[in-house]
Amino acid sequence: MKFEAGAGSSGVVAGGVAMRFPAMNAAGSVISMGELKALTRSRTGAVVMRTTTLQPFLHPEFRSLKNPGVGKLAPVVREIADAGGPPVVASVVGGTIDEFVLLARTFGEAGAAAIEAHLGESWVEATLAPCENAETLHALAAGMAAASAAPVWVRLPDRCELPYRVVVEALLAGGVRAVVVRNEFTRFEKLLLEVRPGLDVIALGGIHSGWDVSRALGKGASAVQVGPTLSPDGVDVFARLEREVHAARAAGRS
Repeated sequence: MKFEAGAGSSGVVAGGVAMRFPAMNAAGSVISMGELKALTRSRTGAVVMRTTTLQPFLHPEFRSLKNPGVGKLAPVVREIADAGGPPVVASVVGGTIDEFVLLARTFGEAGAAAIEAHLGESWVEATLAPCENAETLHALAAGMAAASAAPVWVRLPDRCELPYRVVVEALLAGGVRAVVVRNEFTRFEKLLLEVRPGLDVIALGGIHSGWDVSRALGKGASAVQVGPTLSPDGVDVFARLEREVHAARAAGRS
């Protein structure tokens, strides 16, 4: 199926990425290759890959981050991009800024539509801790943006030590195009109070219906991520959300 970016009345551009529908999966919600292939055929606005490290990662203390490394997953991104599937967002983590930069460059060259720095992974918080120091956060953002052919997104941890005003300043100065934040009042809505033009906000989680999608967009999100796990519908959740969003809009016009 040929993907038409931004096609239809629900098309959006979020974080520099054109999507046919403003809802996508969250990193980690789709793991197996079978699930990934099904996701590329679904009505999702974008395909968010499992979070990837530079080398294969098998650390027993951080089992949620288990992955085969960029050498295995970059070709998968290229395959999806070459097949004309939905835009692919590569989720990456590293223990150093240099690792984040190399991952951004590699996935950008592989055809990813955006690179999402997953700062909410406990391993990142235990090593680099970029959300505790504005200079580190800015250096990370600037390094990735300079290295990547694709726009850079940043997924914030649930607990951010830096004030959101400082976070926004560091990300904008570093060239980041979107920030992904938990869809809760103390995170999503408080961040919206500080955000400025040039930095889109993507609401993560709390999406169970088309009404939830519309509500997040109405508050100021450019798009949403469904997760950390998909609903019992699996990847079919995006078709249901799309139907519900269209039905809600039609009811509002009647």
